[in-house]
Amino acid sequence: MAGGDTRDRVIAAIYESVIRPELYDAFMDAWDTHIEAALAARDVATSDTPPDAIEIDPELSAHFVRAYEILEQIGRRSEPQKPLDRIATSAGFALVLDLNGRVLAASAVAKEMLGAALDLAALQAELSAPSTEVLAHLIRAGQEGEPDAAPVVLATALPPRHLMARLEPGLISGAPAVVVEAMEYQWSASVEAMLVASFGLSRAEVEIVRQLLAGRSLRQIAEHSGRSEHTVRNQAKAVLAKTGAPGQVDLIRLIVFLINQLNAEARNAAVATLPEELLTTGGGRTTQVFRLDARGSRAVIYIHGMIDGMAPLTYLRDAFRRRRLSVIAPVRPGFGRTTAVPRYEQAIDIHAEDVARVIDHYGLVRPVILTQLGGGLYGHALARRLGRRVAGLVAVSGPVPFTRLKDFTDMAARQRVVAYTARFAPALLPTVLRAGIAQVDGKGVEEFLSALFKPGTQENDMIQRLDLAPVLYAGFRFSVEQGPAGFATDSHFIVRDWSREIDARLAPTICINGAHDPVVSAQRVVACMAGRPNVEVRVLPEAGQLALYEQPEAVFEAIEDIFAMAETQSGK
Repeated sequence: MAGGDTRDRVIAAIYESVIRPELYDAFMDAWDTHIEAALAARDVATSDTPPDAIEIDPELSAHFVRAYEILEQIGRRSEPQKPLDRIATSAGFALVLDLNGRVLAASAVAKEMLGAALDLAALQAELSAPSTEVLAHLIRAGQEGEPDAAPVVLATALPPRHLMARLEPGLISGAPAVVVEAMEYQWSASVEAMLVASFGLSRAEVEIVRQLLAGRSLRQIAEHSGRSEHTVRNQAKAVLAKTGAPGQVDLIRLIVFLINQLNAEARNAAVATLPEELLTTGGGRTTQVFRLDARGSRAVIYIHGMIDGMAPLTYLRDAFRRRRLSVIAPVRPGFGRTTAVPRYEQAIDIHAEDVARVIDHYGLVRPVILTQLGGGLYGHALARRLGRRVAGLVAVSGPVPFTRLKDFTDMAARQRVVAYTARFAPALLPTVLRAGIAQVDGKGVEEFLSALFKPGTQENDMIQRLDLAPVLYAGFRFSVEQGPAGFATDSHFIVRDWSREIDARLAPTICINGAHDPVVSAQRVVACMAGRPNVEVRVLPEAGQLALYEQPEAVFEAIEDIFAMAETQSGK
């Protein structure tokens, strides 16, 4: 590759990212600049058809290999985060005080809120008078050797409206410290239903609770709702009586605790383990298979994507069961615990053989193939090769063959540089992917989310709204169980012309793509599939890349349509 200066920057950046995985973005920026310069030197931009590869600088290649070896030697385990570091890196308001009122650690939000002083006095200045008193009482309890003192709720004039302060023994050199964190909660229709079912609150009383959690006083609630302050006070008294809370502070603490318990149960259900088994398939290979059984006889074969693994099945398990759809999910080569392929080129053929054996093993009768993201490539291959053995294919947010250089340049920046590497410098791809996995390893859910879906994007906003981050994180951890093996295989195929897999098909196909997908343009899918027999493209105007989570009803409707087509063809 050309460009000595950019090459040197890449070499320095790759080793920096090995030492400090959080600098992976800087490495990718340097690598993007270098590979773009190498492509320009080949005059690739003037060609409609991209080359199969470009020359790789031997010295640069050697550094990539060495960096990969170092990453493998380091391994994937990360040291547990120290308590004070957890507070300092918290996404919300959080700080730790010693019993003398000195701040030991504070999050960025806390520093911004308290200003340069960053001490107990600065915190007290933001609290109501009663809250200042209860915080002082909590600190005295710690000084007097009462580490089991009950946590207290602190009211502030600025967001976040409520803080929780608690004593945490042994946090610093064996002595207790005061931890103050925002009382984070997520209000939802499920929360309202829980309050009605658990305490018998009326809708008006539920609204009182919601407004109190938002930091409004009873007078402000009255002004906001147009009711008299006397009515609002009576309703607040009724809420306290029904919940058994002695006062408003205790009520807030109780309700936030119950909300977080409710949401935690929902998240745990979403990431719960699916039943699975390991099948021995051709050549002594092992294929991991997940199952989601329902009472109905209709079956769906689910082919997962790269980044979220089995997350859609865990997230939508109840929806599948309500529709009496049993799901069989054979894991693709290199993902989870399925044996990786010796050579990338073998992956589609081997996976097709695995799926055929799975159909025989479970006695499936004309199942519908459902694919997510990069799994769509394999779904098209299955629809072509299995023919009448399957009812058809529903491909959600799937890719289309790369036939022009513009197919690369239209991609988002991070996906584009990975695609460039997979197509033009495939020998370097494992290092790029392995370093990216190191960046995500050991990070919390929020950091994982921001690394893959940038804040401010439709996908990030939707994930926050649906509380999908824990589900997606669990799916990603499954996908990289074998490191970059599966990702490297997928990347090899996705950036090449695999048009043969969508030609001469017998099984009907419905492609579902979001109009706001930043990775695969819906217009590209429409253009690619135009004129092909037995293929329909459905574009969802309000959806993005994660359409399967955002608009699952459209996906289930397509599955039902495929089953109906199969019944018509069979004369039923």
